[in-house]
Amino acid sequence: MSDRPPTTWAGSTHAQVELPPGDYVALGLALVRPDACFPFLTAGDRTLSDWPFLRREIPHTFYVDRRQPAVGFVSRDEAHILYNTARRFPGVGALEIGCWLGWSACHLALGGVRLDVIDPLLAEPDVYASVRASLSAAGVFGSTTLVPGFSPGRVFELAGLHGRSWNLFFIDGNHDAPAPLADAKAVAAVAPADALVLFHDLVCPAVAEGFAHFRALGWRTMLYQTMQIMGVAWRGAMEPVAHVPDPAVSWTMPPHLADWPVAGG
Repeated sequence: MSDRPPTTWAGSTHAQVELPPGDYVALGLALVRPDACFPFLTAGDRTLSDWPFLRREIPHTFYVDRRQPAVGFVSRDEAHILYNTARRFPGVGALEIGCWLGWSACHLALGGVRLDVIDPLLAEPDVYASVRASLSAAGVFGSTTLVPGFSPGRVFELAGLHGRSWNLFFIDGNHDAPAPLADAKAVAAVAPADALVLFHDLVCPAVAEGFAHFRALGWRTMLYQTMQIMGVAWRGAMEPVAHVPDPAVSWTMPPHLADWPVAGG
């Protein structure tokens, strides 16, 4: 964890929000802090995770749920990329594939989108109840639909049988090949002419394979240099948010991502 002191920024629609030591959010991004809605949120111990693609050298706080301390949430900076992207498209339909315990979903929904969330773990009563409680505490459960089940099947079911449509997508589901590519193909198939897709954990080559699908289809693509590396693909009238990586970190890029443009780079 960083020894950087707490920092306070003024968000464009908020009073000042103080962030704990170890957190970074790119200047220019509006801030929100729904921590109180996640009673088990805590700074985690990276040594408890055996995932080979966790960037343990990045000093930003590794947030986890105390009940599952080996599984991380999106970082504070990554959550604000989600939140600020969603704020650009109030009232727009959004789809999240993989929500874990709702931290990322909460930030998307707080941005004002109408959010559908697909995750097989939502079939577990305890997980569903935890996610629902957090979203309710944040005041966004009413604009969020939690869908237990697996992608990409549920994606096509929602789009075809239930007539759902989305302009904003966040893919953070199963990271083992070929799942990320299957999710990407499903999203690309249902995405309208104006669409934006965010990815998390591009440090994992299998996830990057899914991201590359959009570039192959002619979408514009860009990386965000964050704790786990996010990516954005977009087309039509949608535009991504700007981002400046933490200048206090000596950033590197894995070889499989070396030929992509990086925001703020």
